[in-house]
Amino acid sequence: QFLPISSKLARLTMGKGKENSSGKEKKLARAAALAAEKERKQHIAQAAAITTPLSAFEPMVKAAQAKFGVDVVHAASASLSEADHDFCFALLKRNMESLRLDAGWGFNDSGERATLRDEESHFLILRPSGQEDAAASPAGFCMYRWILEGECTVLYVYELQLTAEYRGKGLGKFVMQLLELLANKHKMQFMMLTVFKNNDGAMRFYLDRLKYSVDETSPSRCAVDDESSYEILSKCLDKELLKGAVQGADDLGPRLRNVALN
Repeated sequence: QFLPISSKLARLTMGKGKENSSGKEKKLARAAALAAEKERKQHIAQAAAITTPLSAFEPMVKAAQAKFGVDVVHAASASLSEADHDFCFALLKRNMESLRLDAGWGFNDSGERATLRDEESHFLILRPSGQEDAAASPAGFCMYRWILEGECTVLYVYELQLTAEYRGKGLGKFVMQLLELLANKHKMQFMMLTVFKNNDGAMRFYLDRLKYSVDETSPSRCAVDDESSYEILSKCLDKELLKGAVQGADDLGPRLRNVALN
């Protein structure tokens, strides 16, 4: 079928108009996505830059002294003493080496030390109250980082380790509650952590007592490796996201569908 030149030009012009419109929409969407990503990164950087994060939680710090006989002290990796670095590594090795070997992960001393010294790592050192000897060993420690997990702002708990004499007293739960308050204050959307499946006590602690869920990124949930030796757990802190999960919004991702189911 032959069309007049004017009709052909009109069709070509209409086609280009649609392409231009579509191109503008894509550019605008891309610009909005980049702006949102920049904002999320700034949010994480601001939380990580706070040098005295426990100053807003003095009642909790005093409660730790009264109930557990420990002082909770924050330190960034760069400001942690060599003695405390050595303590954290030694306790991690004592508590976790056999579990990691059994799980097939291995335990590399230099690699674990490097993780502890990473500039993004933050620590809560649990020091027995009234400890006069600075070289005396603490009761335990927690290591965490402020990170982005996909598009979610996260406080990720890398380690929570206690010495034998301080276990089974509620101190671990107390530290996790303190971290949850900290994450909420700085408007993190999730808390996350990794647990070995062969660590039955830890799995029950996080899933049953603290109400974490198996995260969408965990191997057992994303169909990458159902036989993996670990699970990634998460807990949603964002009230708006939780509201959407409760209401059963159609666009919920697996992470929030897990929240809704729990």
